[in-house]
Amino acid sequence: MPKYRKKIWAGDIYEVEEFYSPRTVGKKYERGRNENLTSEEQEKRNLAIARKNLTRTINANFGEADYFVLFTYDRIVTEEEAKKEMQNFFARLKRWRKRNGFGEVKYIQVTETEGRVHHHVILNGFDGFSMKEAREVLQSIWDRGLVKIKSLKKNQKDTKLATYISKENTKKGMKRWTRSRNLKEPKVTIEQVKEGKGKKEKPLRVPKGYELYIKTENFFPEIGWVRYMKAIKKGGMDYGEEVKKVK
Repeated sequence: MPKYRKKIWAGDIYEVEEFYSPRTVGKKYERGRNENLTSEEQEKRNLAIARKNLTRTINANFGEADYFVLFTYDRIVTEEEAKKEMQNFFARLKRWRKRNGFGEVKYIQVTETEGRVHHHVILNGFDGFSMKEAREVLQSIWDRGLVKIKSLKKNQKDTKLATYISKENTKKGMKRWTRSRNLKEPKVTIEQVKEGKGKKEKPLRVPKGYELYIKTENFFPEIGWVRYMKAIKKGGMDYGEEVKKVK
């Protein structure tokens, strides 16, 4: 069974994973249906992978200059009405940003319907604006209820935020979140690891300028041993910058 090494760069976060797979390199082995798992176990696994991928998308596109926003309603609305309201809000925000010299809108959005309908939105910020000014702008554009806003963390080191915003939308076939089309994808490379008789297994190395966050080694019955490492760049980076591997 061939062995592969998958590297992922998402903002300031670097991840590497080594695994065995009988499938073609580049395919998403993680989402493969495993006959030893129940449908419930498989769905839990798929949700965990989806949240991991969402975290990577957040890190590749958003940071401490951006916002985590809650939009509420001052009246009862249906799920369908809420969907249209949010679409209209983004259209108004897009026009406002253009008129005032800001770049295009970038977002990840989740609508929750338990209790009163509300929206959680990860949103790109307004360069030069204070938190108070940003909230006032969003409140005036939304004008459907209250707006609560706070800054994002510089890096999402784990999947806590992704789990929080997708805590309700976990049913099979349900769309867990929506996103603007202009978001960058994390940079991913997959290469086959050459193995030979008596050849020593190389340790997973932290790239130059990064700090180790977590390193694990686990055995899975369906794919064997998986080695994983996550590291965070010191002082931040521009997305897309090449990572210089320590030799």
